[in-house]
Amino acid sequence: MAIKGKSKPRSRRVVTPGPRPAYTPVKKPLLARRGFRIGLLVVVVAAAVGGIWYGLARERTQSREQALAGRERIAAVTFRGKVQGAIAAAGQPAPPDGFTAFPALTTDVDGLGKGTVKPKTAATDAEAAGGVATSAWEAIDKIDVVSITANKGFDAAFVNYFFNAREKMEDALKLYEHAALLVQRAAAATGGQRTELLNGAKGILVVAAELMNGGYSDFIQVQQEGGIFQPSLPSVQSGS
Repeated sequence: MAIKGKSKPRSRRVVTPGPRPAYTPVKKPLLARRGFRIGLLVVVVAAAVGGIWYGLARERTQSREQALAGRERIAAVTFRGKVQGAIAAAGQPAPPDGFTAFPALTTDVDGLGKGTVKPKTAATDAEAAGGVATSAWEAIDKIDVVSITANKGFDAAFVNYFFNAREKMEDALKLYEHAALLVQRAAAATGGQRTELLNGAKGILVVAAELMNGGYSDFIQVQQEGGIFQPSLPSVQSGS
């Protein structure tokens, strides 16, 4: 008798269910987001505050610069008036930034040595030049640069032009005074003594001219820095 074999029961396939559909929220536009709007507002406010601060700071800076420029102008005008008054009789400007002082004195030194200028004429010219030089350097010496420039916020370079101009021109005028005295003595002397005195006067005049031009150049610089410089045009003779 045949025995039937037992068949294995079939296993049931387990079907994994698919993912449940999830809700995906719709993203808000960038401008509709509260955080973005707050951040943007902060940036705008900060920019506005920064702009206002910059504008005020710039305005204060401009005001300070304008005030400083005004003080520099006043100082330069004051100094110019005093210097011009002191050296007016000593000579005339030689553009662009030089000054020709006591031209007759230089001419007489050469003329007296060559015999083309009479001793009396040279002596008279030298006496007049010496008097003008004395008055000029005394007037220059009285210019109180400290009171003109102190405690006004000027930089050192600007202030130095004042001092240099005064000191160089004062020293130059003292040399012109001394040269005039030598010319007077030369006019009264003869021979080798006259020659020696004239050579001494000639050497002094060279140094005096260099100092005068240097001081006058600094004087021009004061006016340029102060914004008041007006160039002097060279005189033109009629018919030229």
